[in-house]
Amino acid sequence: MTPRILIAFDGSSTAGLAVARAVEWFAADSEFHAVYVHGTGETIRIPVAIPPHAATRGLDPEPGLERRIEKQEREFIEKKIRDLTDEHGVQIRLHWRRGDPRHEIVQAATDVSADVVVIGSRGHGKISRLLLGSVSSFVVEHAPVSTLVVR
Repeated sequence: MTPRILIAFDGSSTAGLAVARAVEWFAADSEFHAVYVHGTGETIRIPVAIPPHAATRGLDPEPGLERRIEKQEREFIEKKIRDLTDEHGVQIRLHWRRGDPRHEIVQAATDVSADVVVIGSRGHGKISRLLLGSVSSFVVEHAPVSTLVVR
């Protein structure tokens, strides 16, 4: 049976480290999956110039802006996964999801029948973790399989 490894991937350097460790720790014949969650209600991390008059126009500063930003986000993440695939010499299947990253990562583990989840620790401070919660802590607590947290 080929082991299925699910890597929680957000495009950060810590997520890249999680990919590197997953490839290093598990056999090359493993089936690697990465899940990226486009969070609802989150601040989008891709820099975008918004015209100064946008705030006075109402809800959508520019028609179709959110759709274009999500498209850029998808292209960015897909390129990162392609680069990591080339760098480590393994195939990584990307799963794109929307919602709360904590719940979506746990659900993805079930959906791909993962044998293990590998997730990076973002290193938030104690106050931030107290107020916002930790995605990695939630996944460790709720995932249906073992979870490895990479630092």
